[in-house]
Amino acid sequence: MSPFNLDKNNYEESHLISLLKEDSEYAFQLIFDKHRNRIYTTAIKFLKSPIIAQDVVQDVFLKLWFERNNINSSKSLEAWLYTVAKHNILNKLRKIANEWKAVDVLSHLLVTTENTTENHIVEKEYKQNLEKALTVLSDQQKLVFMLSRFEHLTYNQIAEKMGISPLTVKTHLSRALQAIKKHFESIGTLFILIFSSFF
Repeated sequence: MSPFNLDKNNYEESHLISLLKEDSEYAFQLIFDKHRNRIYTTAIKFLKSPIIAQDVVQDVFLKLWFERNNINSSKSLEAWLYTVAKHNILNKLRKIANEWKAVDVLSHLLVTTENTTENHIVEKEYKQNLEKALTVLSDQQKLVFMLSRFEHLTYNQIAEKMGISPLTVKTHLSRALQAIKKHFESIGTLFILIFSSFF
């Protein structure tokens, strides 16, 4: 790229930011059209889900719009956008990891305990409370939880099995885990400590 084109691009970017700060939807659309594909490609590389990657794109540009008055026109807008995208992707990866970690703890909690009378009582109490917690879930939330907990299926596998999107699976599982956590918190047992690490 020639210095002239580089200067021209910098001028255009600076001008677009100025227009954006004046609430120009046209400038916003131009910025969106220029950067959305690369942000989407970066997101899907790490998240492996078109729907969640599209979520990242939407989050990034929503942040751009709401923080448009704080954008420094002397600095690279592209760098700002991809910094926001990077943090958004990392947050989504952490959330996904934590959700599955919570499921894994539920799955292996009793397997790792010693075979004592006291632990049999804990196991029975755990199962009873889990059953009670599951009764407050919707049918889809309960099915998603069961498929992930007992069959260890991925978002995409559950989505295909249920005929819904991976993002819907993610939402159902998140709400199911929150409801189960809330139930165990309400009974004030050790389970509150187990759940609190993952939410």
